[in-house]
Amino acid sequence: MKVKEIMKTDVLTVKRHQTLKECGEFLEKHDINGAPVMDGSRMVGMVTRTDVFRAILPTLPEVMCEEERYFRDPECIEERIERAEQMPISEIMSTPVMSVEEDIPIIKAGSRMVLRRVKQLPVMRAESLVGIVTLTDICRTLMARTSSRRQPTHA
Repeated sequence: MKVKEIMKTDVLTVKRHQTLKECGEFLEKHDINGAPVMDGSRMVGMVTRTDVFRAILPTLPEVMCEEERYFRDPECIEERIERAEQMPISEIMSTPVMSVEEDIPIIKAGSRMVLRRVKQLPVMRAESLVGIVTLTDICRTLMARTSSRRQPTHA
């Protein structure tokens, strides 16, 4: 089975100039884990909830150096969030974008996701974004195929 048979073709995207706050609200509103970042009709990155979360939270070295400050003063985190919210997503997006062609087998696409520790991949036709496939899409498809083969036939 090929990716084009299970991919979602109504891809929700964000623009590279949007802020982290706008992106976070967009991901939440549409209940999606991530979205391709576009510059006009060209895909230039991928942004996920994890990217947003990383931009907001202090890094481990920051926490280790100023642990007491972060745990005693909740305003410290609030200030950090306010600053991060105005950051353009172009500063936190993943590049280069890992994508797949629409004719690739779903097993190969799923293996790439597991290997690269990503949950979704943009699907391309030449240079155009034509869909998105998630690890969940692949797992559901494989599980459905497996369970349908196990169904007893009645004569």
